[in-house]
Amino acid sequence: MKKIALLTDGWRKFIVYAWAEGIMRKIRKENLDMVLFQFNCFGNWSSDRENNQGEYNIFNLPDLTAYDGIIIDANNITDYEALQKLIRMVRESGKPAVSIGHEFPGLYYVGIDNRKPIEEIMDHLYNVHNCRSFVFAGGPGDNFENRQRAESYLDCLQKYQLTELNNPVLYGDYEFATGVRYMNDYIENHKPFPDVFVCSNDNIATGICRTAELNGYHVPGDFLVTGFDNLEKARNYLPQITTVNMDRELIGERALEILIDLWEGREVSSHTYTDANVIFAESCGCPNSGMVDYRNYLKSVIDSNCAKEVFDNEIACLERDVLKEPTMHDMFDTIEKYMCSKNVEGFFAVVDERIFEPYMSTHFPTEGYSRPDLKVQLAVCNGKRTSFESVEDLIGYIDHNLKGVHYLFNPIHFGNEAVGYTLHKNPVFLYEWSNLLDMQEGIIEGFKNLFHKKQLTNAMKQLEDVYNKDQLTGVFNRIALTDIVESRFNRERARGIIWGVVFVDADNFKTLNDRYGHEYGDKVLKIIAKTMKKHVPEGGDVFRFGGDEFVALFPNASRGVLKSYREKVVSELEQNDTAISMGSCLTNMNMTLTLSDYISAADGSMYLDKNDKS
Repeated sequence: MKKIALLTDGWRKFIVYAWAEGIMRKIRKENLDMVLFQFNCFGNWSSDRENNQGEYNIFNLPDLTAYDGIIIDANNITDYEALQKLIRMVRESGKPAVSIGHEFPGLYYVGIDNRKPIEEIMDHLYNVHNCRSFVFAGGPGDNFENRQRAESYLDCLQKYQLTELNNPVLYGDYEFATGVRYMNDYIENHKPFPDVFVCSNDNIATGICRTAELNGYHVPGDFLVTGFDNLEKARNYLPQITTVNMDRELIGERALEILIDLWEGREVSSHTYTDANVIFAESCGCPNSGMVDYRNYLKSVIDSNCAKEVFDNEIACLERDVLKEPTMHDMFDTIEKYMCSKNVEGFFAVVDERIFEPYMSTHFPTEGYSRPDLKVQLAVCNGKRTSFESVEDLIGYIDHNLKGVHYLFNPIHFGNEAVGYTLHKNPVFLYEWSNLLDMQEGIIEGFKNLFHKKQLTNAMKQLEDVYNKDQLTGVFNRIALTDIVESRFNRERARGIIWGVVFVDADNFKTLNDRYGHEYGDKVLKIIAKTMKKHVPEGGDVFRFGGDEFVALFPNASRGVLKSYREKVVSELEQNDTAISMGSCLTNMNMTLTLSDYISAADGSMYLDKNDKS
């Protein structure tokens, strides 16, 4: 059984599934004895660096040395430090590794030759459409594929004896909005249009076309536009966008084939290219390519929008239901119902147990995971909930369900702190909707809100304990008699419940302090408090009244209960060489008597006990 690790960063809010689909297509088609473990994050989506660090932490989860081969898609990783660390981890694993669409020394490369299509487009524009002024409307400057396309553009300028100064390269991102920004800059600043905008992808191209049209300009009448990637929006746009077509799933297949060749000892080229072909269309002045069926396209758009509306509504309901749950366990029950309704083949949530009992001092790792604290909190298999006693049991289940399976891991984190991860088995339903991030964000936000709420609740409780507890002995202090007990004491007396009131004073305490020091005196007080607390009857508690004086209160008392309590406490303290005097009384139905009156009565009884020893 060959284990393959696929390391990916999603594109914006969407999971990139083409590589996984291509890999799995080959595994299933040829019935290969292999399993794919995909570790996916969305580390480029948020402007919050700590959030992105929490996403990239998923790459610390796998022990890469345990895999037979590694495939990495680093095209969307915009954090330089995260990228360099990941590549270092891949290299240090010593395993054969293939990079999709991004060159790294020591890793095999697979992807399209980004230079060749740009050269073909430029030659077509220069020779067929007589273009002599160009603009490269590029994507991110630090993106490998964008750089290759830009470099090919610059090589063509040199070939045509044109300068970059008059034919600039622009940098932005790969979004529609980048094309809008480029075109607005030309219009607002009255810059002369080039003969053609050579765009790094179709999103930028359609952004330029749309903005030009809104401002009274027309493509290809006023200038030409080309794109790249052959997205549906390019094929179906008006004008139809000249673009570059590639088989993304085939790239995934080729990556797996490289690993197979390496495992079998065959010689492998450092670079493997899949075919990419230019589709010339209306935006560069050519005829419509004919590669479109508008009615079917409109149907697919309508179907997609309807499915997205259903999905968005389901996610909104899931978020609402998760957020209203009072406990973490209830939240997981809600997620379970949702996953069962999807009849998922496998969904597992592994979380740090400390999220269930949070304190202000509770923190989670920012590097890796606290594995001893991880627990399988939720497991759904084939639409039904199951359970695993430990993460090791889940690993055992996975080990028995490997061949031809795709496992997808995604991080659960609070900012940059790693709380756990989710695991999907054969997540085909995610391919249909793609927007895994929306689903995870809603769930994680619910976890985080409740976690912080419980942190504050526990912090308030700790403050109450500081206020109401005696810091030396750990029992309640005198303030707590009024704040905590008195209302209950009066309420239950009114119902006829008899309370026992006990007053204790340490014998010769001042002499002990003077002779042996305050540390010894503190030890005596701790022993008295611990012993009284240990034997106090059910429903009762112990209070440090002041100095070396203690009070015990408990309901459902009788003379026999008082006698038994006295015997147990005095006997145990004598074994610890500690002497006390104890007095006690029982409450009655006279409601004019207060708690303070009964404590005074028990105090008087204690002095009688002390005098008897004189």
